[in-house]
Amino acid sequence: MPERDSPRYRQERAVLRALDDAGPITTPELAAILEHHPAAVERWCVELQRAGRIRQCTGGKLTIVDGDPTEQVAGD
Repeated sequence: MPERDSPRYRQERAVLRALDDAGPITTPELAAILEHHPAAVERWCVELQRAGRIRQCTGGKLTIVDGDPTEQVAGD
């Protein structure tokens, strides 16, 4: 469970905010928004998918699972 001041918490929160702002987008698009390497963003997204916070939909795009995206980050 990431601490609120941990890098993992900030990364997951950034992913959720970006997905909330941009809507369904691909990992490369998300990586460009976050200004991080796509492989790193993919790892963060896998964790969020495992936690049930985001899902992959049509065309490989990622989207937030219903609910408040900033309410709680995986393992919080």
